[in-house]
Amino acid sequence: MVSVFLDAVPANLLVARAVCGDNEANNATFFCIGLLIRIRGDKKLVLNRESIERAIGRKLTENEWQSVTWNYIGVISKSAQNELVFEDSEESKVMDEYWDKRLESLKK
Repeated sequence: MVSVFLDAVPANLLVARAVCGDNEANNATFFCIGLLIRIRGDKKLVLNRESIERAIGRKLTENEWQSVTWNYIGVISKSAQNELVFEDSEESKVMDEYWDKRLESLKK
């Protein structure tokens, strides 16, 4: 599994929907955890800048685009002007398992 975390603000809900739509083949899903949105995919998540900009109805600043790389689980295998690719790693399997257990305990 690979995960990307965003601040839970209305625009980022639109971003999460767009990313999940673009990553259906990787079973991408998202959900809110307090003040964070966790976007999760099976083996990789591809974030397409144009798709995200369409979802929020405006261009992203460079700082906004780069901020996506601040909180993630996995490795960044591609970092380009218009696309970021996050992929699964051994470390991400352990970290995702940790998050899954924490979230299960919150549901109880």
